Formats: sequence, C-alpha cells, structure tokens
Amino acid sequence: MILRLVLMMFFLSTPCWASDNSDDLFNYSKKQDEALVVKVVASDLIVLEDGRRVRLIGVESAGVVPHQYAKYDDKGHVIEEPVEPTISLQEQALTYAQELLENKRVKLEYDVDATDASGYLYAYVYLPDGRMANAELLRLGFVKLRIIPPNVKYEDKLSLAYQEAKREKRGLEGE
Repeated sequence: MILRLVLMMFFLSTPCWASDNSDDLFNYSKKQDEALVVKVVASDLIVLEDGRRVRLIGVESAGVVPHQYAKYDDKGHVIEEPVEPTISLQEQALTYAQELLENKRVKLEYDVDATDASGYLYAYVYLPDGRMANAELLRLGFVKLRIIPPNVKYEDKLSLAYQEAKREKRGLEGE
C-alpha cells in the first residue's frame, strides 16, 4: 500500500522535475525573468505581454491622474472656466513611466516575496540599457519611496535615488 502511494507520487511528480519546461509550471520560482511591457497602468504598475501585472518594488505611485469635474450654475448649464495649461505631477509621472517602459523588453528581478494575495507580481524592472526603472522613477521624483520587508534587496540603491530627488527638489519632493 505504501509502495503504491510512493510510486504514484513519483509518477505524478515526474513531469515537474524531468521536463525541460519546469519553469513554465513554476514560473515565479525563478529569480529573474524577461518580458515585453505592453501597458503602463500607473507609475508603479505595468502589464506584460502575457497579461501578468507587475508592481515595481520599493516605489508607490503618486496617485491617479485627477479628473476635472464640470461645474453647473443654478439652471443646470455648464460653467466654462478657463483651463490652466498646467500638467499635474501624476500625469507627468504616468507619461514618463509610459515612455520609459511601454513596448520595451525588460528584465524582471524578483525578491523574497514575488507575489501577493491579489495576484500581482513584485519585481525590480531593468530597462534594455541596464538602468533600474524603479530607481529612475524615484530619482526624478515621480514616485514615493515605499520599502516593505522582506523585499529589501536594493533598499540602499532606492533610498539613494529618493535622496537625490529630495536634495534636488524634483517631482513630489519639489512640491
């Protein structure tokens, strides 16, 4: 009986360790990956060609682009207000992140916790030229520094990028 159970477990597990495609079965068990970014949803969230959603480790978006609501007079007519030609920091951050990441083949490096309960992946994202996108967004002040243990592998590098933005009063640190 025990022998049958052991043999059955052996044969059921064989494809996992004997196959050349074992990484496909346990895609997130490896520490690095490469993929094409098809969309930047927020300055800290990207979507890959296979549909996976990846949050950048160590950073937090400045928020969503603010929506302008129409104002109405007492008769229900839209009050036309002069539009200021300014672009919000959130719009600037999103635009920069899109230019930096969209349609680029990037390298993803995972830390201790690669996923969370909501299904997001967490990664350090490297551009084709070798720069870390997480640090670049921090350096320009487009995102906030947010280190959450146990994902602290590049805490020092990200902190330095944040300190540079703060020192130079860039982006969020210049407001």
